[in-house]
Amino acid sequence: MSLPKANISFVIPSTHDDLELDCRLYYPRRTDGNVQSLGRAFAILAHPYAPLGGSYDDPVVGLAGSVLLQYGCILATFNFRGASGSAGRTSWSGKAELADYVSVYGFMLCYIDALYRSQEGEGGCSDVSGRASTPPPLLVLGGYSYGAMVASHLPSIEVVADLFESPTAGSAESEIKLRALDLSRDANAYLTVHNSSSTTLSPSGTGSGQRQQGQSPGRAVTAGGYESDAASRRVSRESSRRSVDGERFRQSMDKVRQKFRSRGQAGHIIASQSEREPELAEKVLLRPSVAYVLISPLLPPIAGFTTMFSTLRFTPKGRRTGPSPEEYHELTVHPCCCLFGSKDVFTTDAKLQRWAQDLRSRSRSQFTIVRVDTGHFWRERAALEQLRQGLREWLRTLTPNHEDGNQQL
Repeated sequence: MSLPKANISFVIPSTHDDLELDCRLYYPRRTDGNVQSLGRAFAILAHPYAPLGGSYDDPVVGLAGSVLLQYGCILATFNFRGASGSAGRTSWSGKAELADYVSVYGFMLCYIDALYRSQEGEGGCSDVSGRASTPPPLLVLGGYSYGAMVASHLPSIEVVADLFESPTAGSAESEIKLRALDLSRDANAYLTVHNSSSTTLSPSGTGSGQRQQGQSPGRAVTAGGYESDAASRRVSRESSRRSVDGERFRQSMDKVRQKFRSRGQAGHIIASQSEREPELAEKVLLRPSVAYVLISPLLPPIAGFTTMFSTLRFTPKGRRTGPSPEEYHELTVHPCCCLFGSKDVFTTDAKLQRWAQDLRSRSRSQFTIVRVDTGHFWRERAALEQLRQGLREWLRTLTPNHEDGNQQL
């Protein structure tokens, strides 16, 4: 099982050095099995080591991503720097890649917040304190192989949200936030149509008169360009195949939204960044519930060769940071599903089991282990089915208990 064609392909600058990151968004189809999660669940998946051919087209990423889509997640994938012809080169320390992931993490926080604010409307609450009665959305942070190693070292949600709540105009953070605001409008229109539809697909993704899971309900949109001249000059243009410029992006998005206006979805006019500064004003971002999915994570000593044996830790530029938490702390304070093979060529079965058992034994840990008789690359059909089933069963434990499964965002 692989991912369908992406609904939106776009770029954002990395907070590390403004390098452009190729990203994709996939929308889930509504089925009888994901009504509770549709529009309330989101996920990010990172790929294996780029110098060894890793990219967001990796088949294991595709399989895990398809399970997340069936669950009802809006899924984001991205290429680390230098992957599959993307701009830049793989770093020696892994710190640039960690910042790349943080950039996509921040994008998703702003994206989720914008979706929920759009449903609240102008008369709704503008602070997370007013949302206490509504179960928070879910954000799954995941990766496979090298991508899992990077995901396991992500900072807390508070650190990431702080970067994007009041960004400086023209900064990478502000461009990411504005891109999230723009793309959330398309997702809002999509979810409005699907939540108002009386027809659902079967859990396998098909239904009477409906498209297959792998077919997009509308044409894919490519988004590029930046809101400020300063950002456009600052961002690297290494690849000649960069996506369309800002004006074509705005035209594409307007055409997509136009299709939904007759169904009650208001249109939006995208202004210049100087006119959009109120949108960047300090607002407390909605904090989703966070969970982790790690597939065949790299552990020392192999992991050390991808980081030059340095400590992998995210340090925000120009900001004070408190004492470092215990390594892998985030994996034990949030639900985490770790799926690995007993025949992994990069890390011995005994080492993987010791590492996983240690995290599971920590106080209040919600660490789940799925051990499969396979190698690092999950090539056997039976192993792939076990990966799919193990991930599905774990996701079911995260489904929020909504009284009304048809309630919108």
